[in-house]
Parts: sequence; C-alpha cells; structure tokens
Amino acid sequence: MLDERFMVIRQAMGLPKSRGAAAALALHAFVEEVKASGFVAAALVQYGIVGSLVAPAA
Repeated sequence: MLDERFMVIRQAMGLPKSRGAAAALALHAFVEEVKASGFVAAALVQYGIVGSLVAPAA
C-alpha cells in the first residue's frame, strides 16, 4: 500500500491575454458558477472520483 496519493487531478482553464478583460471575467464567472451550482461536485461523483474536493466558490 502507498502512504501518499499517487494521482492528482490537475486541470485548468485559461485563455490568451489578447482575448481581453471581458473574456477573462466571463471565464471566471463560468468557473465560479459551475462550482457554486454543484456541477463540479456532481461530476466527481458521477465519474467515481474519490477523495477530491471542489474549491469553494469565491
């Protein structure tokens, strides 16, 4: 048995700075909405991801 986790979910969303502040705000709003709505937590359950936590909404 391993003492530590052997796998970590590393995911990110981003966009080029050239897309502008409005695009960055839209992406931020989207990410916060899917966290706050429970969508991310439900997806973790649906796909059997155990032991992961969703960062709290900002």
